[in-house]
Amino acid sequence: MPVIDLVIFDMDDVLCRYDFARRLGCLAEITGLEAAFIDQAIFRSGFDDLADRGRYTAEEYLQHFNAHLGVDVSRQDWLWARRQSITPDAAVLALVEHVRAQVPVAMLTNNGPVLQEGLEEVFPQAAELFGERALFSCQLASSKDEVAIFPAALEILGGQPESTLFIDDSETYIASAHGAGLRTHHYLGIDGLVNALQSFKLLQVGFIPN
Repeated sequence: MPVIDLVIFDMDDVLCRYDFARRLGCLAEITGLEAAFIDQAIFRSGFDDLADRGRYTAEEYLQHFNAHLGVDVSRQDWLWARRQSITPDAAVLALVEHVRAQVPVAMLTNNGPVLQEGLEEVFPQAAELFGERALFSCQLASSKDEVAIFPAALEILGGQPESTLFIDDSETYIASAHGAGLRTHHYLGIDGLVNALQSFKLLQVGFIPN
């Protein structure tokens, strides 16, 4: 096995469980609009994807978000809905702590500028673990389905592809990272992740996650 000196974790559905339907429900509660309308206007329309790729500042995003819905949603309410949609995975976060004692760790997520600025309010555990090494696709003007995002992230993190392990639940993003020359692990559960980290000598054999 190659030596790994940097491990990059995805956020949603790796470090936490992400419930998109719950997020839509919270936005519907805030706005009085139907969840299906919000889904179409914000997410299926491609607007939110543009934000993930860095098209807007946080202020511009919220202005366009409200224009798309025809109502006013505050930054506080937007962050509340996002916070309600996630459940931090304590076992995976504890695993990150163990890995961080061996090598540098980072986070790379496809998300936009409002969450980037409000990460500490939405997911304080991730903000504490990764600090400035929590990277967002919007700041890289790209997406994890594009190979180019990975060299851009590594330039910031000071890593090399052949010695970086990228962990994500998406096969598409794993394929992009592999295309950029990174080592990868397709996350399907913590047991498989423990085995992968042990194979790269980042965890002791016999480690039992909390």
